[in-house]
Amino acid sequence: MNHTDPVRQALTRLVESGTLRAEQLEPVLVAVNDALRARGAAGRVRWSEIVAYVGGGLVLAGAATFVGLGWDRMTVPARVVVLTVVTALLLGVAAGLGWSARSATGRAGAVQHRVAATLAALGSGTAALCAGVVADRYETLLAGVVGLSVAAAGYALLPAAIGLLAGGILALVAVTGLLEVLAPQGGAALGAGYIVLGTLILALALGGRLVPRGLALGMGAAIALFGGQWPLLWEEKVWGYSVTAVIALICLALYTRERTWVLIVAGVAGLTLAIPEAVWHWTDGAVGGAVILVLAGVVLLAASGLGVLLHRRTAQARPVS
Repeated sequence: MNHTDPVRQALTRLVESGTLRAEQLEPVLVAVNDALRARGAAGRVRWSEIVAYVGGGLVLAGAATFVGLGWDRMTVPARVVVLTVVTALLLGVAAGLGWSARSATGRAGAVQHRVAATLAALGSGTAALCAGVVADRYETLLAGVVGLSVAAAGYALLPAAIGLLAGGILALVAVTGLLEVLAPQGGAALGAGYIVLGTLILALALGGRLVPRGLALGMGAAIALFGGQWPLLWEEKVWGYSVTAVIALICLALYTRERTWVLIVAGVAGLTLAIPEAVWHWTDGAVGGAVILVLAGVVLLAASGLGVLLHRRTAQARPVS
């Protein structure tokens, strides 16, 4: 829709009434028309982005259907060829869009960047599957390392939330595979590996190495809490709830520095798990499930109150950036 004539007429009337000076008419006209064009562009559906996402999804869906129907009948080389082709296709399109996004400007460049990052993240997943099929042993470790390498490269070239999420998941797979090699008999000590991984992600996020910062902090806290709970699976109850409580308190303490709501959620969730677990262990289960539920609710309310208190104190200490 052409807004030039009515806008010019309205501005001309303002000049005639003395509200605007004659020399101001053209600059104001250009600014108003630019704003109207930007508003119209913002309201348009991003069909190119939607089509790209659908295309990537169809490639994966088709590959998954093909593999699902004939996976058992396929030889290992055939499986490798299928996964390699899908991976190469995803990463090739991602590379092309990423290169195009560098030369594009404005909204078009941002759309291409997001699509490329999404396809690169999907490609890291199929690369991990391909590596797992190729491996004769240590399949989880090899799949995790290969997938993480591809995800890290994609994230370095195309930083985005989807790439960070893919990297976190594949890092978890790689650490799991490493722990299976180092401690094949299992045990509560396996949780230490997950705690180290979560701590590393938190440190990288705090150092500004990972973006979006909030997602990285939440992912690191979640993995660390998972590691804290791991000893409970191996009857090491004291270690389980003690470590979980410590991690939860660290998350709440970090909130005083990083005003990110995910740290409060992690802290509250950790305390809500750890305290009822401790009471159950101390009483040898005598308190009963109903009492534990009530206690969990009380702890949740208390931890939430603590989170609100921290938020208020931090808000008073410095303005929201």
